Amino acid sequence: VMKYLTWSQTLWIDRLTCTHHLWTMPLFIYASNNELGLDAFKLSVCIVTIKVCLSRWLTPHCIQATKSKDDGGSGAAEAKSDPQIYRYLNVNLCHELWRDITFSFLQISQDKPPGWLYLWRLLWRWQLFNYLVFVGILSPLSRIGFASLL
Repeated sequence: VMKYLTWSQTLWIDRLTCTHHLWTMPLFIYASNNELGLDAFKLSVCIVTIKVCLSRWLTPHCIQATKSKDDGGSGAAEAKSDPQIYRYLNVNLCHELWRDITFSFLQISQDKPPGWLYLWRLLWRWQLFNYLVFVGILSPLSRIGFASLL
């Protein structure tokens, strides 16, 4: 699922900033210093929905910094691997799932759905996963005082 980190066009800064997935949850539990209730999950649903919708609206799928000499042949393929020419953005997966995600349950863009349908499919799966993480990991850790262990 994280093969995008090895793509030739992925810059070092993109690799570095993706680490927020590893440290934000323990930091959140530490900062809350309380038991996490259902209100925390509701807030998460709102924040995730807003940021994905804003990402879709404000961020293009990709940008091409310069025109490649060859618009169709191998030059175009080479341009897509050069981050100075082509930048794949797809912030918060708001345009498509990464091509290396092969789980059939997550294949939500194979039929090229309109934007609103893609976002609906993405968000309900994302919120289901968030709920499972909240109920199975975050809430129990907050109850046992995980923050005091950090």
